[in-house]
Amino acid sequence: MDAAPEPVDLVLARRGAGFTYERRRPETTTLYEVVRDNLETLYGAVDDGALPIALPAFVRKELDGYLDCGLLCRGFAHVKCGDCSERHVVAFACKGRGSCPSCLGRRMAATAANLVECVLPTVALRQWVLTVPFPWRKRLAYDGALLGAPGENASRTTARYSEP
Repeated sequence: MDAAPEPVDLVLARRGAGFTYERRRPETTTLYEVVRDNLETLYGAVDDGALPIALPAFVRKELDGYLDCGLLCRGFAHVKCGDCSERHVVAFACKGRGSCPSCLGRRMAATAANLVECVLPTVALRQWVLTVPFPWRKRLAYDGALLGAPGENASRTTARYSEP
């Protein structure tokens, strides 16, 4: 049977000198307590119409996943370092993209490392940021085809300024 992929935290632990893996404990954070204590109230208020908003299914999935993230009682893996044979218990992560600070931070670090090491050339780079008015943002977030037009216009415009 193949070994499970090594968690990012343990891979980073082997790269850094003197780094020791320490399990995070999300259940001790203020954010976790607030979400845990108020999530059912939020769901009830939305379902009863007390709040004039709708929570899409993916938002509920993100919030519910956050409450399970990093808890040993929700699942874990035993991992062993191939170099020093040190063993750890690593809780499963929600791998969410919207509400879990730990998973967002891990995703951000992994994406940045991949960009620097594998994607971007070793040359001077320039970054452009496209912002759109607030009333447009919700519509653009849910309509990929509509988002394509401003993105293409922005790309063409920035390419003109980038040409020598």
